[in-house]
Amino acid sequence: MEFRILGPLEVWTDDGRRARTEGAKQERMLGTLLLNAGAVVPVTRLVDAVWGDEPPATARRQVRNLAGLLRRKLAAAQDGPPVLLTDGPGYRIAPNGHRVDALTFAHRVSVARRLAECDEPAAAVAEFRAALGLWRGPVLDGLSGGLPAAGSVALNELRLTAWENCLDLEAELGRHRQIVPELTALVAEHPLRDRFVTQLVRALHRAGRQADGLAAYRRFARQLADELGLDPGPELRLLHQELLKDGPAPAAHPPRTRQSPRHSHPVPRPAQLPPALATFVGRRAELGALDGLVGPAGPTGSSGPAGPARPAAAVGIGVLTGGAGTGKTALAVHWAHRVRERFPDGQLHIDLRGYALGPPLAPYEALSRFLRALGTDRDRIPGTIDESAALYRSLLADRRVLVLLDNARNAEQVRPLLPGSVGSLTLVTGRDGLAGLTARDGARRLVLDVLPPPEAVELLARITGADRTRAEPHAAAELAAACGHLPLALGIAAGRLAERPHRTLVEHAAELRNAEDRLTALQIDGDTTSAVRLAFDLSYRALRPTAQRLFRLLGLAPGATISAAAAAALSGSAPAATRPVLEELVAAHLLNPAGPDHYRLPDLVRCYAAERAGAETGPAHRAAARARLCSWYLHRTEAAARLLAPRRPCLPLSAPGPWYEPPGFTTPAQARQWCEREYAHLSETVRRAAEHGFDGRAWRLPVALWRHFRAGPDLADWTEAARSAVAAARRTGDPAGEAHARDDPAAAPSARGRQVGPALDPARPGVR
Repeated sequence: MEFRILGPLEVWTDDGRRARTEGAKQERMLGTLLLNAGAVVPVTRLVDAVWGDEPPATARRQVRNLAGLLRRKLAAAQDGPPVLLTDGPGYRIAPNGHRVDALTFAHRVSVARRLAECDEPAAAVAEFRAALGLWRGPVLDGLSGGLPAAGSVALNELRLTAWENCLDLEAELGRHRQIVPELTALVAEHPLRDRFVTQLVRALHRAGRQADGLAAYRRFARQLADELGLDPGPELRLLHQELLKDGPAPAAHPPRTRQSPRHSHPVPRPAQLPPALATFVGRRAELGALDGLVGPAGPTGSSGPAGPARPAAAVGIGVLTGGAGTGKTALAVHWAHRVRERFPDGQLHIDLRGYALGPPLAPYEALSRFLRALGTDRDRIPGTIDESAALYRSLLADRRVLVLLDNARNAEQVRPLLPGSVGSLTLVTGRDGLAGLTARDGARRLVLDVLPPPEAVELLARITGADRTRAEPHAAAELAAACGHLPLALGIAAGRLAERPHRTLVEHAAELRNAEDRLTALQIDGDTTSAVRLAFDLSYRALRPTAQRLFRLLGLAPGATISAAAAAALSGSAPAATRPVLEELVAAHLLNPAGPDHYRLPDLVRCYAAERAGAETGPAHRAAARARLCSWYLHRTEAAARLLAPRRPCLPLSAPGPWYEPPGFTTPAQARQWCEREYAHLSETVRRAAEHGFDGRAWRLPVALWRHFRAGPDLADWTEAARSAVAAARRTGDPAGEAHARDDPAAAPSARGRQVGPALDPARPGVR
């Protein structure tokens, strides 16, 4: 789509249709967003733009309604990426391939100025003229209210300055006669703008119209004195003296030495890669995949230290994603050092702080740092992100540079930093929000997981010493498992061991495995950044509140894996509404897919989720979530029991909530398969139901599970469940429930030729 604000507000689709807005309020809101395209406009500012000084009491709600209507209107008019986005405290227009004439104008002005600096005045004039030709009238012409006057000052000033620059270049090219009519009109419209008057007087003088030049000067001097009590500036007064003497007009600009800016001074060759870690291990498959970004020979470019020109890179952007602490930065830096000789024009690196204690680094600040590294003086860096990005791409054109963008928050933070030429390559690391680089920018994506167990032990050996791990191989493997094979946790545990050379790996593994607070044990004292909890916390805080809530509740589940339907029961939401939130957690690498419609919480992430649940979810909400999950397992188990033992009387169950989804199994074989897959979770749920006081469910679950337990792998599990059921039924004071709990479990050992007898009744020994 194309948005036009340099004149009346207009919205056009790519097929030439004009999209109509509905009402002055919607137009004022859209106009405000377009004046700040790419930036977040707070709701309070939108309220001011729409209603001015007298907003209604419902203004904030009406702004949200207007945003919804406008979003649907724009979505109906085009098939491209979304335009209007909700972002934190407000809304923003995301160009995302759509065109905004104000942004196009600013970009073309920037290009024109660079051409002028490169001593190409004719090309610069053409670019200035193209930019000025985008204007169809005043900014947002015809829009009611104070919005245009308040929001168009910067654009109007940029327009007038561009006009002045363009006319200076026209004069430099000797086009004095041609620009007189244009300058006459500009002076009439802006009679007190000194620069236009000076340009007009000079053009008249050089065109041989001395009298007209003197008249123009006198009109300006008189009006300036009458209205402001000022005299003309020194340049115009000097020009007036030359006119009186009828001498040669002063030069518009001092003489310049023409030279190509590309060769006017040496271009810096940045080498910004951080040191590679000496403890880096493994990742052979991932390194091979990254090598595929440049191919076996490397990207296109001129001959250099890396040898003769090589074939073009197959992919210009690589994205390395993964969960917190998986070692994305270590892998990216290690690989960058391996291939840096293939990029003889340098390596750029920056930490975008997408997941850090402070705010993410703004794209403009990152561009400014890169431009300075590429030799641009601080005072010559453009003032807008679009101009800076254009200059950055120009400086990297025809060069072979490796750009490492570490710890990115989202694709929009990255896009301005992407080189425009195929000879350079960009590697981005981040946790979430980078899928757009694959979909829109053609990036190749690589997901990093925890280390395989052998490589995890190898990392321990690198830090603690190979002799220690060789002396205690089983303890080393146990310690690696206690760290969840997570590189960050392994590094912290190994670092603590390195400080205690007399401590055995067996002792440290046992302490870590048995620690009530394993996350606290996995941090370095005095180093707040070296903590597994902090790494997870940065990912968690970036989630939407809905995803945060579900993540916390997943920490209450009886096992590391959970189905989408069970997660819906935990959250109390319909499964259809829960699945997108689960996928959001997957995208944030806080949850892993574990088969069709199933998910897995990594070991340490599960510890963190349970910790967040205890800290941020109240006891009543935790109890309600556990009760719903227990009820879900009870209803699913009863459904399986009806298939496995169709003649058995059905248990009395209350109706499930709207979060319940009927099971997909329809045959005894499928029901048995479900019971086998959920065996460990069912056993743990029975234990937890009694522990948390859900006695009605605590006796019903073992009874419903009888048909499965009679052929189950572990009689001890069933004996424990049977004891729990009898005790729970007695606590409810329900004689029928106690009878169920006594009768059905007793049949399981009988089927194996054993007698349980009075041992089933923990409260009344010797009583059957």
